[in-house]
Amino acid sequence: MSEMDWVPPSCEAVALLPAGRRWDAVRTSMVVARRAFEMLDVSERCAAIVDPLTAAAYWLVPAGQVSVVPQWERLGRHVALLGPGPGTHYVGVPSALRHAGPGLHWRLPRDWSGRYLAQPHYLGAILASAIRFAHGTAALSSPCPVCVGEPSRTGEAPAGGRSGPAEPVPCCLEANPACDHATRSPANRRRT
Repeated sequence: MSEMDWVPPSCEAVALLPAGRRWDAVRTSMVVARRAFEMLDVSERCAAIVDPLTAAAYWLVPAGQVSVVPQWERLGRHVALLGPGPGTHYVGVPSALRHAGPGLHWRLPRDWSGRYLAQPHYLGAILASAIRFAHGTAALSSPCPVCVGEPSRTGEAPAGGRSGPAEPVPCCLEANPACDHATRSPANRRRT
C-alpha cells in the first residue's frame, strides 16, 4: 500500500483520530480554503475535510511530510500544521460515505482523483496563492531566496559583493536566520 492510499473509516460516526501517525493534517479557514479549492479541483483533485461549525478545512498529507516542506513556515499565521510533536492533535474524520453537511464531511471535487491524502509540496504552494488571493499580497512575506523559509525581519544577507569602493553597496535580501548566519560566516564574507 502506498503512503497516498489511506482511506477513512466507513462507519457512520465521525472518528477522532490522532494526527502524526498515518497522516499529518493541515488546517486553514474556509476563506482561504475556498480559494484553494478553485485551484486544487483542477489539478490535485484530492478530498478535504470541511468543518462548518468552526469554518475550517483540513487536508490530510502523508505522515511526517509537514515538517519537510519549507514553505509551511511562511504560512504559519493562516495555516495550522497538526502532526507529530509535543502533545497529540486529534482530527475529527468523517466516514468515507459522508460527502455533504450538515456537520463534518468530506469535500470532493467533481472530478475526484479518489485520494484522501494531498501532496504536501503542491498543497503548500496552492495555499500560499490562496492566502494571497483571500488576504492580499501583504499577507505573506517573501520567502528566503536560499531555503524558501521565513525570512528574518532584523537581519539581511548581502545579495552580492562590490568590485571596488566607488561601486554602490549592493542591495540586500532578507534571509532565513539560519541562512543569514551562514552567509555572514567569516568563510563566506567578501572583502571589499
